[in-house]
Amino acid sequence: MKKLTVLALSAGLLSVIGAKISAAEDAPAGLAVSAELEIVSKYVWRGIPLSAAEAYQPSVTLSGYGFAANAWLNYRVDELREHKFSEIDLDLNYKSELRGLSVTPGFVLYTLSYASHYGEAYVKLAYPLAFFKVLMDHYYTALGDGIHGGYYGDAGLGYEKRLANETLWTSSALLGWGNSRFNSFTYDTPDLATRLNVLLLDTSISFKLGDNGSVRPHLTYHVTLPGELRETVQALGAAPNNLVIGVAAGYNF
Repeated sequence: MKKLTVLALSAGLLSVIGAKISAAEDAPAGLAVSAELEIVSKYVWRGIPLSAAEAYQPSVTLSGYGFAANAWLNYRVDELREHKFSEIDLDLNYKSELRGLSVTPGFVLYTLSYASHYGEAYVKLAYPLAFFKVLMDHYYTALGDGIHGGYYGDAGLGYEKRLANETLWTSSALLGWGNSRFNSFTYDTPDLATRLNVLLLDTSISFKLGDNGSVRPHLTYHVTLPGELRETVQALGAAPNNLVIGVAAGYNF
């Protein structure tokens, strides 16, 4: 059954890509490679703190013709004696636009040193509305024991503004929610109901350095919403609210 589900999701993803493949002709020709190193005060994922100290998060992306393949790694300072990355994520997606609506289907594989590996099929949507963008993401767990069938989504508003010297300011506010399978697995507590999980507030400013470089300081505030999930996070000894300070340096080759 799991294999059939994965095959169905893969076929659906490929059909969407196939339907939009002609749009690739409008994309810049050739392939591009970029790399980024991000340092954050702590690693927080969907409102859940996964490190007690700062983390280093390098990534590399190969993109072209609407496609993007990305490898992202997380190195926790509080695990230095283990001399290994705690997480490596591999992501493949395709971005297209339909009457102003940006549609990005993809698949991400999470490989973890502290838990079983699993994968999520997803689609990201963005639509301009007045001064903002309406954002919505949907993630469905297609691979993974114990979390297969899990769902996580978020929705909200994004804002971006070009400043002087090619500086870009972006901000967003998102509400995230999960179904019972996702919540029970993620918080390691059985029978957690489907509900809103977290409020995410993010702001960043990206500065261009030379022809190919950039630096992006940012702030993100994660708030676990009141209720059973917040009580569960506190019972696990984790902070329900987390302010993350970070800076990322990037380079386009």
